[in-house]
Amino acid sequence: MSPKILQRIALVLGVAVAVWALLALVHRSSRDRVQGLTLPHLDLAQADTISYVAPGDTVRLVRRDASDWLVNGYPAAAFQVKGFFSALADPGATSELVAETAASHARLGVDSLKGKHLLVSGGGKVLLDLWFGSRGPDFDGFYVRRAGADPVYLLHGRFADLTAQDVAQWRERQILAVEPDSITGVTVTRGRTRYTLDRGPKAQWSFSGGGPADSTKVARFLVGFQDLQTSGFPTRAVEDSVRFDHPARRVELFGGAGRPLANLAFDSTSAGFLVRADSGGPVYRLDSRLADELTPEAGGLKPK
Repeated sequence: MSPKILQRIALVLGVAVAVWALLALVHRSSRDRVQGLTLPHLDLAQADTISYVAPGDTVRLVRRDASDWLVNGYPAAAFQVKGFFSALADPGATSELVAETAASHARLGVDSLKGKHLLVSGGGKVLLDLWFGSRGPDFDGFYVRRAGADPVYLLHGRFADLTAQDVAQWRERQILAVEPDSITGVTVTRGRTRYTLDRGPKAQWSFSGGGPADSTKVARFLVGFQDLQTSGFPTRAVEDSVRFDHPARRVELFGGAGRPLANLAFDSTSAGFLVRADSGGPVYRLDSRLADELTPEAGGLKPK
């Protein structure tokens, strides 16, 4: 066989191999696209409603204004809402196809009887519509499918983990945020005992009835209102039954010219205290130690 013929055969084989490789690459890319679940990148400004509906449990977030959201009627934590949308764009999220037929939906928990339905909408349009099911092997990730579609994927990452949050985890936990330097007066009521503190020149504190207070101790006491966080929330039934008409304790904060800054009412329970703004609103739980720090006895603020 002549060298020219061998060259031609080699050229044909080279072209055939290149074509085969190209077809394999295209096929593999197409297959990879099918294997993974692609989540849309949504902007916070696009949405006005996020709902998770599961058997016997519903978490519903509704935009109240440009920056505030409510979850089941309570103020929602802004960082949690922002985290939801940033998790959608998480580059570390991965997924793999685990089933392709509707026969697998009940087994993986993504059917309408067992699954959790996630629906995100905005401007009257559906932006995201997914069904979440059981946790994956070793509790890693969740099974998920698109609404109206049969394929089921195992989704890993922050976004998948967010689907396990309950209402309490979505709620705003900050009770108060009052800068200590803005406080010029404090009134504390503990049962039938009541005292008032006033700030004088050079941040010196004294009792309104006469007598100096330990300004260092008062300053430490007031730091507790700078970022007051709840230790948890009571159940809806407890919240509806509690009454603050005659609270066990009360603390009132005042600013310049006697301007009211905050007024908290405390109701004692066997497990600690329930607290809320005197004007109403959400009810929070506080442990006894923190409640004591926020409503100290007068003797604890006097100089030694």
